[in-house]
Amino acid sequence: MGKVIDYPKASFKAAQEMASAIDALGGSCSAEMCAEKMGNKLSGAFSNIISSAQKFRLVNHKAGQLSLSQLYRDIKLSYTDEEKNRLLISAFLSPPVFLRLYERFKGKELPVQMLDKMLIKEYQVDDNVASRIKRYFIDGSKITGLLNAQNQLITVETTPEMEKPAEVEERTAVLESSTSFENDSLTKFLESDEFTFHVTGPGINTRVAIREEEDFMILEAVIRKVKKRFDSNQ
Repeated sequence: MGKVIDYPKASFKAAQEMASAIDALGGSCSAEMCAEKMGNKLSGAFSNIISSAQKFRLVNHKAGQLSLSQLYRDIKLSYTDEEKNRLLISAFLSPPVFLRLYERFKGKELPVQMLDKMLIKEYQVDDNVASRIKRYFIDGSKITGLLNAQNQLITVETTPEMEKPAEVEERTAVLESSTSFENDSLTKFLESDEFTFHVTGPGINTRVAIREEEDFMILEAVIRKVKKRFDSNQ
């Protein structure tokens, strides 16, 4: 069973951009179509945006298909700026680590200089990504207006919708674990090396870089596309 990652591996801004791209494509699309729309390639970095957009509750991902969440639709259809910002804050604070950080420091000055060390020691964030997670939290707090010019997290009323629903937590755990290997030694080996799959054929010319377990979601989506094309020619 894989470890559940309680923090996003991409920024809130990137997650919003992905949701906007899906919206422009009609509300649902394949991962490959979304990557093309965003000017990206199918890669580990792109799969991180997918998983992060899920953690921010802006996007759903199932069987290689991406779709907009109800929360994104509520944000888009907000009647007032106040309602929109309240929902954006709800989305931003959906990852458990971000919500715990906010609850701990709301109304206080955020300890910016030591925040990455705190993330590692107290919030089980991986050493290699702690500085990025720190930046994602600070930047997202500024985007949503939670962090003022004095580096203080303003206090807003916490509502039940800011708590991650149990079923969403469970689905996230299944997603994280489904791309994990039981063999720890193999996992470490894959994290230290890169494998590149080059898939070419009628209407497809795609390279998929495998640097970590989550990258296999992208590779599986490409294989499903090839299989669908092959089946249609039978």
